[in-house]
Amino acid sequence: MEEKRKLNSNLQNRSNVIGTIINTVFIAFEFFCGFLANSMALIADAVHNLGDVLSLVISMLAVFLLTKKPTKRHTYGFYNTTILSASVNSLILAAGLAIVIWESLMRLFTNDQTETVSWIVAGTAFLGILINGLTAYLMRSKADLNERANFWHFFGDTLVSVSVLVAAIIIYFTGWYWIDPIISILASIFILFESWSVFCESFELVTNAVPRDIEEREVESYLLSLPKVDKINDMHIWPLSTTDTALSAHLEVTDFDDCMNIVDRATNGLRKKFHIDHITIQLDTSKKKHNESQI
Repeated sequence: MEEKRKLNSNLQNRSNVIGTIINTVFIAFEFFCGFLANSMALIADAVHNLGDVLSLVISMLAVFLLTKKPTKRHTYGFYNTTILSASVNSLILAAGLAIVIWESLMRLFTNDQTETVSWIVAGTAFLGILINGLTAYLMRSKADLNERANFWHFFGDTLVSVSVLVAAIIIYFTGWYWIDPIISILASIFILFESWSVFCESFELVTNAVPRDIEEREVESYLLSLPKVDKINDMHIWPLSTTDTALSAHLEVTDFDDCMNIVDRATNGLRKKFHIDHITIQLDTSKKKHNESQI
């Protein structure tokens, strides 16, 4: 399992490094073109891209810490850094886009009709479609919440770049410069809505909620279906990271004659059926059996 985690970490970091380099260069270029063309839509997209690059850097740090061995103070290792990474990334993105929305609203309320150089906006947006599309492709098919968040961020960037390109074409043919801040506001709201679900899921993990891909009732039903298990006195399921889950349970059994078999069946089943790898099982003697022994 440890080797598999290291392999997945290396693959994730490789995609993240490539995505970070490509997008860092593009962000500098997009900010330059946004100010040159006086386009809030381009600046909004650049701010969003900057948030995505920061998320990639934080994700790389979290993945690196994930591979570090446990210490005496961090006995579980640094698994939960991936959860913190997803939460921090969502907050960074929200803060940046809030600034863009405010600036765009100021332009609308003050009736700022400053001319936007549409051909610069269109060319930059088209380049953004190619770069963001490539980055989203590199992040595809990831089960980890961080990687899934990164994929949807860059897929959303691709859609935003498409909308900016459309806005530039409309401005070119109509001269409606107010389209530019409107597009930036709509794009920012879309991205905030998209990132909200990621933040909610990461908040659930931070507060030790049962991961969304695990049904607690199904876990209980499985444990109660085991031979000689009468009752579950105490059970907890919580995330160690965005991909690792832990479980502890006190199972009330009729006797201890076959306790090792019960524990083996419980742990093997939990790993295969629910992908829970960190398991602590404690067996308790049922009260019925205890009373019979006293008689």
